[in-house]
Formats: sequence, structure tokens, C-alpha cells
Amino acid sequence: MRMLRVVTLAVLLILIVTVPSSAAPGPKAKPLKVKVVAQNGAFCPAAALVYGNVVIQAGRCYALFVLRTAAGTFLAFGPPGPPGIPPGQVVRLGTPAGAKVRGRIFYLIPIRTTAVLVPVDTITPVAVRVEDFGPRLTITLISVPVPNLIVIFNVQL
Repeated sequence: MRMLRVVTLAVLLILIVTVPSSAAPGPKAKPLKVKVVAQNGAFCPAAALVYGNVVIQAGRCYALFVLRTAAGTFLAFGPPGPPGIPPGQVVRLGTPAGAKVRGRIFYLIPIRTTAVLVPVDTITPVAVRVEDFGPRLTITLISVPVPNLIVIFNVQL
């Protein structure tokens, strides 16, 4: 009986020593493609992007905005090109220009932030860093006061 306890203790010690080292995180995956899209620049996904129950169509280009309403803060996908919002400018949704831009938004993706990106009922264009990992695509907002604000999409092939 004593020999069984010694063997069990030895196996347990070996597992304790080896399992954490084999479960340690390996090197981070490198993205297949990285692209920086300027404010009002065109972001053109090669495949459909899925976030929750929202599917963003492939085959067309989008300009990316941060939109904030009383319902929350959103990453908004709208048409690129004129009439656009000048880079760095915040447009109130209650103005004629804001209503025009709001009416042209295709998709709204909710984002959670720890700080205020824009005032309530406003919209502004954002620059982003797009990293394609194959089955996953990340969009990092780089022209906002909160560093490393990332939205992760699944790629639908």
C-alpha cells in the first residue's frame, strides 16, 4: 500500500512539472495580411465578415466610422468617397449633414469601450489597422483616444 502511494505521488509530481510547460502559450500567430486604412479610406473585405448575427457583404468597399447614440457606440460601415466627413471632424447626427451620413450607413457593429470615443449623437471617420488571420479578421481602431480597441470578425468563406 505504501509503495502505491509513493508511485502515485511520483506520477503527480511529474504531471505538475510537465503540464504547465506544455500548456504555456506558444508564439503569437502572425497575420497573413496587414493593411492600414486611412480615415475615409476604402476597406474592401475579400470575404463576408460575421460578427454575431451581422454579416458584412464581400465584393464592395466601405468607409469606417465611429457612431455613438443613446443606444451605445458602434463601428459603422458606410460608402467610401464623397460626400464624406473630413478627417478628424465630428458631425452631429441632428444636423442635415449628420442625417445624410446616418442615412447612408450599411452596418452597425456594437463596440464596448472604457472611454468616450465621440460625444453622444455624433459620428466621425476612423483610421483602422486590418489584420487578416485567415478564418479571423481583426480591425483595430488607431485614430481614437482608446488604444488597441479591437473588433474581431469571423471570415465566412
